[in-house]
Amino acid sequence: MSDDDKRYERLTYDEAAEELVGYRKKYPIAEMLDAQSLEKEEYCLFSGPSCPCMRKVCEEVLRDKRERTEFLHMGDVHHKASARYLEVDGEPRVLLFARPLTTSDDSVSESLLYEDALTKAFNRRYYEERLRHRYLAAGIAIMDLDDFKLINDTYGHRAGDLAIKTVVDAVLDCMGDNDLLVRYGGDEFIAVLQGVTVDDFSARLSAIGERVYSSLVPGYQQIQLSLSIGGVLSAGRTVEDAVHQADKLMYRAKRRKSCVVTDSDEIDDPSTFKPLLLIVDDSEMNREILHDMLEDEYEIVEAASGEECIHILENRANEISIVLLDIIMPGMSGFDVLLAMARNNWIDDTPVVMISSEDSEDVVLRTYELGASDYVSRPFDTRVVRHRVSNVVRLYAKQRRLTALLVQQFYEQERNSRMLVDVLSGVMELRNGESGAHVHHIGALTELLLERLVQKSGKYSIPGSKRSMIAMASALHDIGKMAIDDKILNKPGKLTDEEFAIMKTHAALGAEMLEKLDQYKDSALVKIAIEICHWHHERYDGGGYPDGLVGDEIPISAQVVSIADVYDALTAKRVYKDAIAHEEAIRMILDGECGQFNPLLLECLVDVKDRIAQVISTSEITPPPIHEKVITSNGHVFTAYGKGGAS
Repeated sequence: MSDDDKRYERLTYDEAAEELVGYRKKYPIAEMLDAQSLEKEEYCLFSGPSCPCMRKVCEEVLRDKRERTEFLHMGDVHHKASARYLEVDGEPRVLLFARPLTTSDDSVSESLLYEDALTKAFNRRYYEERLRHRYLAAGIAIMDLDDFKLINDTYGHRAGDLAIKTVVDAVLDCMGDNDLLVRYGGDEFIAVLQGVTVDDFSARLSAIGERVYSSLVPGYQQIQLSLSIGGVLSAGRTVEDAVHQADKLMYRAKRRKSCVVTDSDEIDDPSTFKPLLLIVDDSEMNREILHDMLEDEYEIVEAASGEECIHILENRANEISIVLLDIIMPGMSGFDVLLAMARNNWIDDTPVVMISSEDSEDVVLRTYELGASDYVSRPFDTRVVRHRVSNVVRLYAKQRRLTALLVQQFYEQERNSRMLVDVLSGVMELRNGESGAHVHHIGALTELLLERLVQKSGKYSIPGSKRSMIAMASALHDIGKMAIDDKILNKPGKLTDEEFAIMKTHAALGAEMLEKLDQYKDSALVKIAIEICHWHHERYDGGGYPDGLVGDEIPISAQVVSIADVYDALTAKRVYKDAIAHEEAIRMILDGECGQFNPLLLECLVDVKDRIAQVISTSEITPPPIHEKVITSNGHVFTAYGKGGAS
C-alpha cells in the first residue's frame, strides 16, 4: 500500500453511504461533501461574522488530502468539528462531522468562547462581555489594516486570511505579557497596552506599525501591509469610551494610511498632511471662492445645504478638522446645523467658523452662543479667512495636546493611588482570611451600580472619573478591621454580643486611620474612602452603625458600597459560612433580610442583576501570560494571547 493510500480511505458509494449512517448515529452533524457543494457560498456549518466558515476548512482538506479539527461555536454552544478527506468511487470527498462539547470539555469552553478562530487573538465577544465596561489605566488603540478589501478582491480570500494572520503575529511580537489584542472586526483590531506613558504609547504604536509594514504575507510577497492606528490613554474612562475616541483618531490616520495618530499628536506639516475642511453654502459661487482661497492648505469637501452637511458629518465627522458654515440657507439654516452638531456632540471635536453677509451684533452673538468658534463676514478677505481658519485649527490642536497632558497627569496619579490601595487592601485581606478577589468584586459591583444609578435618575450627578474613584476607594472599606483582634476577626463560629460590638468598631476605626494621613487629607480619593469606611454599614432606615444615619444622610458612595459588600459577602465562601447562590442573595437583599437600602439603588440592583456575574468575572485579574499553550482534555492544543480570560 502506498503512502497516499495510508493517508486516506478509498470507499465505494455503498461503503461511503454506510459509513455516513454510522457517523450520523454518533454525531448530530455529519455530511459527505464534494467540491461542487462546497462552492455554494451559502453553505456554512457555523454562521456568524466572528466565526470561521467550515466551508473554507473543507476546501483546504479537499485540496491537501488531509484531516483537520476545529473548535467552533454556534450561538452559545461550542462544537468540535472535524473534516476528513476520502475518495468515493474515485471521486474526492470530505466527511464533515461535529458534536457539541460535553462537560468533559469544560476546561476549554471559556477559551473557545473568547478566541478568534483565524488568528487565535481575542474575539469581538471577549470585548463585548469582558472588556468594554472596564476602567483600565492603559493605552487603547484601534488598528485598521489598510486596503484589506483590495487585497481580497485582487488576490482572493485566502490571501486576505493570511494577511490578517501576518498582521496579528507582527502586532503580538511587539506586545508585552500584560497587553491584550482583540480582533474587533474583519480587518480592525483593538490593542490594550498596559502601563504606558504618553511618549511611550506613541512610540510603541509606531513600532507596531513599522513591524507590520516590514512583514511579508507567506506566498504573497507582493502584498504591502500597513496599519492606520488611532490611540488614546484610557485613564478615568471606560475602555468603550476610549475605543470610541481612538476610532476617531484612527480615521484621521486613515486619510494618510500607514500612520499613527494619538490624542497628544498635532499634525501640522502641510507637506505630509492637509486637514479636511467642509464648506457649507447654498451658493456655488461662494463655495468656489472659499475653495480657491484654501485649497493649498486644506483638503476640501463641499455641501450645498444644511441637510447635506449633516449627512457628511454623520459619515465623516471623525475626519473633518473644521467646518465653514453659511447662516442663511433654504431648509436647514446654519443655526439649525449648529444645534444638530451640539446634539450629536460633533461640536466638541469639530470647530465651526460661521460665514455670512449678516454681521449684526445679534446674529454674531447667536453664532457664538450656539458653539461656533469664529465668524467671518462677506465679502471675503483672503488673508483674514486664511488666518482665522488656521488659528481655529491650531487652537483645537493645542487643546487636544493640553487635554492629553491632563489625562497623563491623571493617569499617573491614578496609577500611584491604585498601587497604594492595592497594597493596603491586599494586606488587609490576607489578615482577614478573605480571598484577594473580594476587593475587586466590590469595586466592579460598585461601578456597575453607580453607572446604572446615573442612567436611571437625575438625582445623582456623578461623572465617570468620580465613579472610577469611588470604585477604587471601595477597596479600603474594611481597612478598620486591621485593628480588630485576630481571634474575633477570623472566628469560625458565631460572634458573641460583646465580640460583635467590638467588630462593629471597625467602621469608625477605618475612617480614623485614614483621617490621620495628614499629607493626604485633601486628596479626593482619601475623602471618599473615609466616607465609605465610616458609613458603609449604615442602613437607609437608620438601623445601621456606627451613627444611625437615615436616608441620604448617608453619602451615596457608602450606600452603593454597602450593597456591593453585602452581595459579595453573601455569595462568597467564608470561614464561618458557605456561599449563597446569586439569585438567593439578590432575593435576600431585596426582601430586607440584610437591612434596608435606598429603594432607588435596589431598583438599580434589579436592573443589573443579570450582568453581575459577568462583571465579577471581568474583575478577576489573573489571566494567562501571552502565547500560553493550553492542552485540552482531548489533546488539542490552542494558543491564548494576552491576559484576561482566555483559559
